[in-house]
Amino acid sequence: MATMPDHSAPPGPRAPFPAPAPGPAPDGPAPDADRVELRVHGVSGGRPTELLDVEPAVRVGGDRMAGFFRWRREPDTETVPGMRREIFAWGNLTSGNASRAFWLLLLPFMLVNMAYWMRPGRVDRGPRGLRRVADNLYGASVRLLALSLTVLIVLAAAGIGMDLVAWQCPAQAEECVQARPWLAFLASPASPLSDPGTALLIGAVLPALVVVVLWRLSRRTAADYEVADGRVPPEPTDAAPLSRSGFWNNSETMARLRSAHIAVAMGTVAALLLVPALRYDLDAHALGVPVLPGSWVPGVALAVLLAAVVAVAAVSVLVPGVDPRWNARADLVCRVLRDLTSGLTAVVVLYTLWPRPGWAAEGRLPGATEMLNTLFTVQGVLVFVLVGAAVALQTADRAHGLTAMRGQAGPATAALGVLLGGAFSAALVFQGSVWLSGCGALATEGTDCLPLAPPEIYSWLQLTIALEAVVVLMAAVFLWVRLRVGERAQAPRVAEHYGRSEDAPRTRDIASAWAGGRLTEVLPGVLLALLLPVLALVGLALRSVLTGGMEAGPAPAASAVADGLQGVAQETISTMTGVGSLIGAGALVALVWIGRSAYSDRPTRQAVGALWDVGTFWPRVAHPLAPPSYAERAVPQLTVRVSHLARDGTNVVLSGHSQGSVLAAATVWQLPRDCLGRVGLLTHGSPLDRLYARYFPAYFGPRSFADLQNRVSGWRNLWRRSDAIGGPVRLHTDPDDRGGALTVVEPGEPLTDPVSYGAPPGEARRPEILGHSSYTEDPGYAEALWRVSVEGTEVTEREAPVASRAEERPPQGP
Repeated sequence: MATMPDHSAPPGPRAPFPAPAPGPAPDGPAPDADRVELRVHGVSGGRPTELLDVEPAVRVGGDRMAGFFRWRREPDTETVPGMRREIFAWGNLTSGNASRAFWLLLLPFMLVNMAYWMRPGRVDRGPRGLRRVADNLYGASVRLLALSLTVLIVLAAAGIGMDLVAWQCPAQAEECVQARPWLAFLASPASPLSDPGTALLIGAVLPALVVVVLWRLSRRTAADYEVADGRVPPEPTDAAPLSRSGFWNNSETMARLRSAHIAVAMGTVAALLLVPALRYDLDAHALGVPVLPGSWVPGVALAVLLAAVVAVAAVSVLVPGVDPRWNARADLVCRVLRDLTSGLTAVVVLYTLWPRPGWAAEGRLPGATEMLNTLFTVQGVLVFVLVGAAVALQTADRAHGLTAMRGQAGPATAALGVLLGGAFSAALVFQGSVWLSGCGALATEGTDCLPLAPPEIYSWLQLTIALEAVVVLMAAVFLWVRLRVGERAQAPRVAEHYGRSEDAPRTRDIASAWAGGRLTEVLPGVLLALLLPVLALVGLALRSVLTGGMEAGPAPAASAVADGLQGVAQETISTMTGVGSLIGAGALVALVWIGRSAYSDRPTRQAVGALWDVGTFWPRVAHPLAPPSYAERAVPQLTVRVSHLARDGTNVVLSGHSQGSVLAAATVWQLPRDCLGRVGLLTHGSPLDRLYARYFPAYFGPRSFADLQNRVSGWRNLWRRSDAIGGPVRLHTDPDDRGGALTVVEPGEPLTDPVSYGAPPGEARRPEILGHSSYTEDPGYAEALWRVSVEGTEVTEREAPVASRAEERPPQGP
């Protein structure tokens, strides 16, 4: 998504054309009421002083490269005379802290959490029959997929620390010591730490550390983003699910989900410690090897208890979490399960460290490959269940006709999240094995190569990464062709609009911008194309399950795909697998580089934050370890501030750009009853219809937009043909009429972009094409703000604010 313009260069607003002098619209005088223009910026908004335009100089001509400035006068600080300006700067919630750049590594978690909110059916509290079954299946599948990603990242860390380092390396003893001398303390038979139990415990430090870091990060961000809950509840309606009381107060649900995820993650580490020791004890007992009599009995008891606790923790994530009483009880149960898992893990550690004469590491870590294969199979099944649930919801309970991809956007996003999580895991483990072994990614084993064997399932994921790279290149070519075709189609419209020639270079530039503004329409097709490698991967997995290959251990990708063919077929698949490994490694290196650069480079940090501005709007109700939702803090803060101003008789106009328009709409839905109709709304470059209504149809759409319009004193929406993000907002005239005709929020026509074909009077350069940026500097913005303000003043004059008694008012901010 495009970002707000950077105002860090010369002081003053950097308009590509002279800013219009503030003044009343021709059709009315300026009202006398106290008025506030409360701006909410979009993704990666700048510093508050920049957004407020409080620098001592204002540019009156030129552009960002060379301009004309004068000392700022008081009218230069007002879009409309007498209307003071406030800015709600929320960018630091996503891009303020440099460490948040490393949230990129949690991208799979974020995608699956988004998929939970992308269900195609309506949201109400009383679904029946097929609707209820499909709705429950959809939510359960997404939450189980989210839980599987937590297990996946733990298995990846364990694959390096426990399998490669603590098990396979000591299994090769002298070869490992020669290849990696720094591992002699684990691999040398003479080392007191080379005992399998002790080595596994040392290797378990890495996955345990991952669990602890995720746990602490989730708890800390929850505390940072929590707000006081003392507000007057909103006026809920069925047409607007975001108007429900407590929608942005997700702390209880997230707390219990976090406890459940941590319990399962810790249980996974405990199982990887327990299985090798228990297998040795069972084999020794069966063969009559002299070990401590009955030593296998506590191991079996621990295994049964651990499996039971982990299974209950996994099931606990399926609790819907609508009723606060259910949440409180489920939270208590999940905390008990988490503590039980911790206690069982401590007992497992003691059991693993128990002396076992003759126990030696051999092959791969017992249990690790089986757990990974089972997890991979479960993920494939859950994706298919999710697709089926989405089909049922779209058929029996479709929210509205604007839904993208026939309701499959949610399953597609979840599948891409799972694929991305698997790709990160495969790259991490495979590159770890390459580095430890000294082998190249495309090389075969040799005399100087330590043969370490990561699970074969990772080779499937690497092949999928290579196929995905091919699809991405093809999609890029398709978009380029689509842009060129669209440019030729838009050229006559541009020429007619400006009254110029179709062949002029300026016409072609504008036509290209207008065509680029329509590329968002092909997003569903691109997303479907990106799913093709995922479908191939799931098909290969199901084929292996049906043929019994998964139980026996899946074959490497080359053998599984070629199906016995030799020569060129297997060589091609092997090469693609190696290339996929390199691509995965390059992606990890790029993420680390971006995260490191963000510490010292604010623009990089803001660019990373822009990703979270879009993806972390929704509360963490599916994956509690995903990046935090900034809206859980931003919306309550905005609601309290707007309510405070409205109750004091101030005419407030919420002005939201891009993602800020979504925050503004969510704020209006949360306003209490006594503030309804007393706040105006101005959206510009808004993705409410173009993105949110299509991909989150249960929460945004024509009915909810009609409800939104009924809650405000006036609403105007500005958009441009060259804007690939913002667009017109369509709504029903009646929120209760699901099948009624659609109307468009005024103005129905887009802003002209650029504002003029040639250079305006007094300028030597043509105005630049703005696209998604600088709406507040467009001449049409001041007029729209004035009209919304006048509508709000008329409402205030017709009905004076209802004064609440002081003792009945909730605590308000300054």
